[in-house]
Amino acid sequence: MILRLRRYFVLALLSVAPLIQATELQNLQNLHEFRSDGYVTGTYVLIDNNLFERVREPGNRETYNSALKNMDQLLRKMDNPSDLRRPYDALVSLIRQLEGQSTEEAHYHLATVNQIMMAHAELDKAAAAAYDALTETAPQDLLTLHRQSLETNQILLLYQNSMFSSIGVYFVETKEGLFDEMDASISKRAGELRQLFPELEATFDQLEKQYNFIKPRLLDHRADWVPTIAAFYLLRNTSTLNNLSRDALKRGV
Repeated sequence: MILRLRRYFVLALLSVAPLIQATELQNLQNLHEFRSDGYVTGTYVLIDNNLFERVREPGNRETYNSALKNMDQLLRKMDNPSDLRRPYDALVSLIRQLEGQSTEEAHYHLATVNQIMMAHAELDKAAAAAYDALTETAPQDLLTLHRQSLETNQILLLYQNSMFSSIGVYFVETKEGLFDEMDASISKRAGELRQLFPELEATFDQLEKQYNFIKPRLLDHRADWVPTIAAFYLLRNTSTLNNLSRDALKRGV
């Protein structure tokens, strides 16, 4: 009798294990997309407040508010973990404070923008910790797609940051040659993705073409400023990579 119960118990565990893994992988994807939207938010807050684009486009705020809405929805899907909800709410509060300033204050007074970037870094750090806790059993294919998307977002935000002398870089440790180091990492990983997903050659050709178009601006970021164009092309890449990771998750990579 005891032996039979043990067998039933083992069978029950075996049947539940795939469901647990599927849930963890979905949470991993949710956390990655949460971080990705956080970088979109940071990028467009900086674009909306830089001095190199004299006309403030309404689309800038629309873009970062859409990203914030996506982040809120993802938090709800993950049952609103307090370690993410608290810094998310703090980030939103600062952005609303900035939006409530007069046009002149919002465009030239950058203290609030600096606080926003600090809040983004705190939120990203918390999301990264939650993400890392779920990576042990995750397939490398999925993790590689996530990493390429994340680092593309990071080099873009670093580029946006470089337009400001009074805004600190908080989401990554800065050092000499960081742009070159990140570029080398992105380029190397692009080759790895081609090997992991040989059937997606045309897709990766397009990603490489778009990245290489912006790459000279990234590596010589003091020469000329194209904040909106850089965001347009690099966020097309991150969007494609995020879609690929969703597809890979559905297929059960």
